[in-house]
Formats: sequence, structure tokens, C-alpha cells
Amino acid sequence: MRYKVKKLFNGFASIRDYIIKKCVDSENDLIIEFEDKKMTVPLSKLDNPFQLHEREFVSKYDGSKYKLYDFKFIPSDDKQEEMKL
Repeated sequence: MRYKVKKLFNGFASIRDYIIKKCVDSENDLIIEFEDKKMTVPLSKLDNPFQLHEREFVSKYDGSKYKLYDFKFIPSDDKQEEMKL
């Protein structure tokens, strides 16, 4: 599953809990996109994600609650990926 973030916080990409749940339920890796760079988070790393903030946030659109999980954004090297193929 692809997810595009607009900004990084101290080098971390924050992903909402329901996005991670969708990936786990569908057994897909998470591909985080920031600007023109991509990072793949394997399914095995989604079982126990890291939290910078241990609180719940409230959506300003529908009032639903969610948690943020954070991943250090390390862009994939496209050249390296080509070499693996």
C-alpha cells in the first residue's frame, strides 16, 4: 500500500494507525512517499511500530480518534533495487 506524507518530523514520517492496520490486514508492505523519494516498510516491521507521541489525536474532519506511528524516513536507493533484480 502506498501512502504519501507531506512533511517529516525530525526525519520521521508519521503514519496513522488505521493505515498500518489496513496494510497488516491485507498483508502488504507499506510504501511511504515523500517528495520524489520512496521508502518501503516491510510487513514484518508493521507489527510493532514506534511512537514518538503516545497520545490519541482527533480528526478535524470527522472527529474520529487515531494514533500516530513513526518511521525513520530512509529513502530506498533505486539503483540498489535494480541491482537486486
